[in-house]
Amino acid sequence: MIQIDGTRLRLADITKVAAGGTRVTLAPSAVERMVASQRSARATARARPVYGRSTGVGANRSVNLDPTDTGMDLHGLNLLRSHAVDAGRALDRETVRAMLVIRLSQLAAGASGINPAIAEALVEMLNGDALPEVREFGGIGTADLPALAGTALTLLGERPTMGGGIIPEALDGWGTEDALPFISSSALTVVQAVLGHQKLAVLMDNLTLVSALSFTAMSGNPEAFSPEVARASDSPAVGEMATTLHGLVAGTGVAARIQDPYCLRTLPQVLGAVTEELASLELLLNRLVVAGHENPMVFGSETDGTNGVAHHGLFQMTTLARRIDALHLALGTACATNLRRIDLLCDPAFTGLNRFVAADDSGQSGVMMLEYVAAAAAGLVRANAQPASLQTVVLSRGAEEDASFASLAASRLDSTVQALATVTAVELVCSARALRMQGRKTSEFSSPLLRRTLETGFTLPAASQDRDLRPDVDVALKLVRLPALGRHR
Repeated sequence: MIQIDGTRLRLADITKVAAGGTRVTLAPSAVERMVASQRSARATARARPVYGRSTGVGANRSVNLDPTDTGMDLHGLNLLRSHAVDAGRALDRETVRAMLVIRLSQLAAGASGINPAIAEALVEMLNGDALPEVREFGGIGTADLPALAGTALTLLGERPTMGGGIIPEALDGWGTEDALPFISSSALTVVQAVLGHQKLAVLMDNLTLVSALSFTAMSGNPEAFSPEVARASDSPAVGEMATTLHGLVAGTGVAARIQDPYCLRTLPQVLGAVTEELASLELLLNRLVVAGHENPMVFGSETDGTNGVAHHGLFQMTTLARRIDALHLALGTACATNLRRIDLLCDPAFTGLNRFVAADDSGQSGVMMLEYVAAAAAGLVRANAQPASLQTVVLSRGAEEDASFASLAASRLDSTVQALATVTAVELVCSARALRMQGRKTSEFSSPLLRRTLETGFTLPAASQDRDLRPDVDVALKLVRLPALGRHR
């Protein structure tokens, strides 16, 4: 059971709920906070115009709504219905569950003024796994309006769930004062970043281990990772990565060269840059999953007269877009060195083995085609590194004249994860095969972690004669997606 209190939500808990089978509950303090926020919003709306409550939205913000109009609640329903359109492929259940738990957490922060009953309905939707169908196209990095409006229609029973059924206990209405506050969030964009971040964090740990195997198979020079180099590094992340790599490869053999190719020598910079960007993204995501960024933002208390609202632009996810773009750029650079290491593992001058780590040197292709597979996957990673944050658009009759396209940046992360996992898996197949054919033993290595990594690598098929290598890659893909190459299995 995960309790949502609106003040802190671990990224690991989000992925746990996303996987299914974990129930959520609202903390009493979160409900109290939402009740107070609702009272504050209503008090403020009695005293001044409030966007989305007493006015239209977007280019209709100059249209005043009559609070005495008996059709006011119909305006809220119309807002949800008109904003619910999306298109493209349907997103998976994992992503939709995670979107709902983040939206619940944001509402629990108490800055929306929304009716707490809607948050309770979200809890029931999640726990009942009666999920809305959400499609990929609709958000532009300025709030995921279609995804959340569609969620509202599902809660109302106007749209079927992902399974095609109707939610068991549909809401019987939706007030206008609760329409905009519910959809004014980038919960889908944020969750795609969260899920991508969590998968990449595991993958980067494994890429570091696989890189150390390749370094060992090519008898790299560990001077590049020495304490002196770590202390002189231009960022803490690079220094820490140098220290990690030095510990992994210590005692693995005599260096074959006075100075290695860049793909070995610059591992601290390349991998350190990725871990640095991952850490920066994590800090931001930890804030966003509990951020009450609804527009307008409700604050203060009706009781002491401090109630008010602030109309703002915090929903513009420019920082998130830049963080993901920076991560993609670092990953694109890392992929280039992956490819070069795979290439060198195929070179007898670096391994002392047959060309392409083949069983013999009479024309067998060995792992030749794995280079092509890795290059195809790396091409996708580098294509995804084109900055989404450089895009913009003018919409709604000019009322909204910019967009962050953080939604595009975040949606790319999943394909980046899959592609980078493929590149890493190919390098694992090649490095483990080279070390096996060199006759290396796990007992030779000083680092317990590197020993366990090689043991895992040696679980891959041992036959070196030319054969279908798809099964090898499939097994390696499963391994690189597990924490520390599955050493806790």
